[in-house]
Amino acid sequence: MNGIRGALVDAVVAALPVAIVFFSGWAYLSSYLGEFGVDATEVTIPLSTVLVYAFNPLESPRVLLFIAICLVVGLLIGWCLGKTESSRPFIICLALVGLVVFLFIIKNAAIAEARTMSNFVWTGDKAMSVPVLVTPHPEDPYREFEQCRDRRGLRQIIGFPDRMYVLCRDTYFPCMRGRMFVVASGGVIIYSAFQSRKFNKGEQVCEK
Repeated sequence: MNGIRGALVDAVVAALPVAIVFFSGWAYLSSYLGEFGVDATEVTIPLSTVLVYAFNPLESPRVLLFIAICLVVGLLIGWCLGKTESSRPFIICLALVGLVVFLFIIKNAAIAEARTMSNFVWTGDKAMSVPVLVTPHPEDPYREFEQCRDRRGLRQIIGFPDRMYVLCRDTYFPCMRGRMFVVASGGVIIYSAFQSRKFNKGEQVCEK
């Protein structure tokens, strides 16, 4: 019985870092896509993409500081209580509480990092990507896409193997209004929608 319990504990401990990394990546991507009105649950996101973007919130100072605090507290508790059987329930409860707090910190960091990256799109500081459209194609909405391309107003939101999300910044209010295009891998515009930037408290309206 003890052997089975030990194997389960080892399996949980081994899988926990991967689960945290996955949660971090998903929290960031869902928050980032949500800035542009996209529901992340309706998008097929490769696992590799989730894992790559996981390091955006994990590298934030608040997450690193919490990890450092947990390491120091863990060492102090281990030194004070040791490995006695009576202290094990307390250590487990404390670890679970710390894990829940850690997930909330990661979520908040992911929201902040996603907000920063979305601001780069609106201000034009993100990469200007131009998907190749299928030809021939109908006039609408392709003509507006091509006009935005010609004036260099397109900015990439995010790209996946089967589609790319790009934002056409408005000519007169580029930091406040735009039109999002979803271009499939075959060069077909499968969706477009007008977007308006939501400013949080303390943020300033950027200039052209």
